[in-house]
Amino acid sequence: MSDATTSGRLRWFASSGFGMFTLGVAIALGFAFAAQSVSRAMITMRTASTIKVKGTASVDVVSDQGQWTGLVSARGATLPEAYGKLNANLQRLQQFIVASGFAPEEITVESVQTEMLYARDLKGNASNRIESYVLGQEVVVQSGKVKQVKSLAEKVTDLIKDGVEVRSAPPMFTVSSTDVAKNNLLAEATRNALERAETLANGSGSRVGALQSASQGVIQILPRGSISNNDGSDYSTTTIDKTMRAVVSLEYAVER
Repeated sequence: MSDATTSGRLRWFASSGFGMFTLGVAIALGFAFAAQSVSRAMITMRTASTIKVKGTASVDVVSDQGQWTGLVSARGATLPEAYGKLNANLQRLQQFIVASGFAPEEITVESVQTEMLYARDLKGNASNRIESYVLGQEVVVQSGKVKQVKSLAEKVTDLIKDGVEVRSAPPMFTVSSTDVAKNNLLAEATRNALERAETLANGSGSRVGALQSASQGVIQILPRGSISNNDGSDYSTTTIDKTMRAVVSLEYAVER
């Protein structure tokens, strides 16, 4: 094909309506693709718009198990002497515990611990000569009578005035069954989180959509009336009356 023929056909194409029609189609298609891309972007933006909230709930509970640990001790120049004193102190303590309202099966006596004290020379250095023996024995009371456990811990040191060497550890109180309370708390905390999400969304002219993700936080057991400022695990054993607290984290879609 000659250059003259090609040039003629190009002039005809440019001057004819067909050329203008083809150009219009190309422009229209360009706008259509652009509009489709913008629409997809807007849908993505709407989909990506979420709100994250935390929900909390609490309920008062009462401990149904108590534990107290006491330590009796005795000292003697010989092992038999120290053990005799220890055994006498142990019997006095056990009698006191039973008189406080506990059954023998609620009392556990641990093994004897032995410590040897060595004499020191004139310069204060320890020698190889045993000066005395110190024996100790733990007694543990585990019972559902939580108020009596608390009273025992407070009064047992009265034995000291009678010559009984006894030390009292702080009592510990726990809740043995929390499954039902936990399930109820999680349901309530979830409702609380949804209410918070709706309040935030409504304030911005939006509405809460589908739940995107959910995670259970910690279950805290705190002294009655106290407030925890952290989201970490916490289980207080110091009081009989407690508050159980649950935290959940939820993420919802936000629709305009």
